[in-house]
Amino acid sequence: MKDRTTKRIAPRIGLFGAAAAMAIMCAAGAYAGPPSSTSVSEQQRLDQLSGQVGNLVKQSDQSTSEIKKIEQAITVAPPAEANAKPQTVGEHVGLLEKDFGDLKKDLSDNLGIHVHGLVDAGYEDNLNRPATANSKGGGPTATGGSLNQLRVFDPNANSFGLNEGILHIDRTTDGGVGFVTDLIFGNTANVLAQATRYSNINPAGTSNTIIDPTQFYLTYTVPVGSGINLQVGRFLTLLDEEVVQTNLNYNETRDYIYGFGSPFTHTGIRAQYTFNDYAGLTLGVNNGWDDVSDANDGKTVEGQITLNNKDKSLALVFNAIFGPEQVNHSNSKRAVVDPILTWKPAFVPGVTLVGEYLYGHESGPVSVMPAPSSYGNLMMTFPAFNPSTGTYTINHSVEWQGAAGYIVYDWSDNLELATRGEWFADPDGARTGTRQNLSDITQTISYKIPGTTGLMARLEYRHDESNAHPFFSSDGFLTPKSVNPLHSYAGQDTITAAMLYSF
Repeated sequence: MKDRTTKRIAPRIGLFGAAAAMAIMCAAGAYAGPPSSTSVSEQQRLDQLSGQVGNLVKQSDQSTSEIKKIEQAITVAPPAEANAKPQTVGEHVGLLEKDFGDLKKDLSDNLGIHVHGLVDAGYEDNLNRPATANSKGGGPTATGGSLNQLRVFDPNANSFGLNEGILHIDRTTDGGVGFVTDLIFGNTANVLAQATRYSNINPAGTSNTIIDPTQFYLTYTVPVGSGINLQVGRFLTLLDEEVVQTNLNYNETRDYIYGFGSPFTHTGIRAQYTFNDYAGLTLGVNNGWDDVSDANDGKTVEGQITLNNKDKSLALVFNAIFGPEQVNHSNSKRAVVDPILTWKPAFVPGVTLVGEYLYGHESGPVSVMPAPSSYGNLMMTFPAFNPSTGTYTINHSVEWQGAAGYIVYDWSDNLELATRGEWFADPDGARTGTRQNLSDITQTISYKIPGTTGLMARLEYRHDESNAHPFFSSDGFLTPKSVNPLHSYAGQDTITAAMLYSF
């Protein structure tokens, strides 16, 4: 069956194949004829498109080449050859960085000189939207803008600002003479300048100052025992957990203890001695609180004892200062004690706990600048209040005290969370210009930007509270020239964002 079937199908396939071949030949002949006008138009379009694509490719290649040239021009790197001249912006910048780095290394290696710096800038928002700024006693200090009340180092509300800039130069040697210089810029410079008596010829504090010579002192190590380090000149105070340099603090804004409870700088002589790995002592004599030129006939003495365990996970610092601080009145003495305890518990890695207590006392008479509020201030009443000077005289002894606690957690090498709680009592109004109890709770997040050494971002929320309602609102003042606000609050909330760069 199979053979018969095959034989019957084969002739039919041959017939159909011949017919198909003829049809294909006819179709081929028809296709091979001259093209129609429509075919010519389509071919032209194809040629045009092909040309446009070619131009785009050419332009893309040119753009890529230009981008590569720009990238090469702005890439920060010194020239590839050591003696070659820089040709691009990036090579110029890279060469400057290299030269500066080489200069720092030469200064350090050959002269022992070190150069460091800090820039702290950001924005602070006050949710109270306080009205036109007024000083805490006396007339208006500005025709516009607003102030964060009782915030010494961050006074400007709802504003961008240069919080702090520092240029630090020092020379340290194992023996011989060295020096330390700190030039501070920005808001901090203005605060320090206002608090400082630079001269008895012109003792008034300077406002709107953008630079302050905060530290200028010589150092010398006396070769006795482990070495007595002497400092002569102007230097920062020994007191307080917090310091002038914002990058060394856990929080961006400073507490009341640092702003009102203690001095910022001293001018005099100071000696430091380390007994062993566990104990050290510092003693000094100076002109007084923030006095480059002494305001009276007496001198102020200071001291610090430091104790710590072997791995320094537990440390106690006890600070004290005593001396006359009133202008031309050496009989009135001021004293402050300030113990600080720091603990880094081994069973909770990354956690640092800090506790500080400060107590201050001063014998009368004490001159104070009262602070206005919508609730009134008895310190602005006669006869003790002098409207011509804006000051109130307290004839009896005064005292103040404060306590601060810090809980700091290093979440990682780059991320740190810091919580500060503080209480500050000023029952006589001698430090803040109002008889009040102050408190604040502050939460700060600090983040070190990866890949950029020294760059840090901070975000902070802070709530201030007082029983005297000293915080201004947006309601303005009782009269256009009045220092008394129409309405003031018991609390104040601020949000701060800052970028810090240190080198």
